[in-house]
Amino acid sequence: MFDGIDVSQYQGEIDWEKVKNHIDYAILRCGYGQDIIAQDDPTFKRNADECTRLDIPFGVYLYSYATDETSALSEARHILRLISNYKLDYPVYLDLEDPRIGRLTNEQIEKNCRVWVDEMEKNNYYSGFYASYYWWTSKLTGALFSKYTKWVARYADELGAQGYQM
Repeated sequence: MFDGIDVSQYQGEIDWEKVKNHIDYAILRCGYGQDIIAQDDPTFKRNADECTRLDIPFGVYLYSYATDETSALSEARHILRLISNYKLDYPVYLDLEDPRIGRLTNEQIEKNCRVWVDEMEKNNYYSGFYASYYWWTSKLTGALFSKYTKWVARYADELGAQGYQM
């Protein structure tokens, strides 16, 4: 088992020198939404630079608001713009938990995610999806989702003390 952390602007400025001895990897939020600089996570570059400097393996995620294929492609390009100068050791994840996405049909969610993952693969990135157990069992039910890495949010009320393996 490996110990990792999920880091975004909400954790503030991380002292990576101290953290390094307590983790095996990090998953860094690079931003949210469309390929707009204002939607970059303001701590991403520093966090990615520090992980790189200290040889802490890392991957990234983007919080998605995509409700159609055009916005899904923009989200893929958002990530690509930010990670192009980094060597990732872990996947690029699309964080699927926004209520606007949850109101879409399962088929539309899968279409959007197919556009996103196709763009990631075209650029040689290993991809996956982040969602709660509820989403994995009720929203992300298409064949596409069985082909990629799953990062399952572990909420105690959903998974209990035993956890859940997908």
